[in-house]
Amino acid sequence: MLLKIALFCAVIVLIYIFFFKNARKETIQKNRDAKKLEGETMVECHACSTFISHKDAIIKDGVFYCSKECARLTS
Repeated sequence: MLLKIALFCAVIVLIYIFFFKNARKETIQKNRDAKKLEGETMVECHACSTFISHKDAIIKDGVFYCSKECARLTS
């Protein structure tokens, strides 16, 4: 009887490790990747080559611009 309980607990632990630990690692990795872009990552304006933070950049057609004026320069 004691052996059955021990085996049952071992199976539960293995299921936990297999399913939940891997999901947690993936979540942590996604959070790290998101934080890299959220910080003060600097990008270059396509029109005037000025570096600005990723948060302040204007994205038009997949290209970064520093201002609305620069975004209108190249269509």
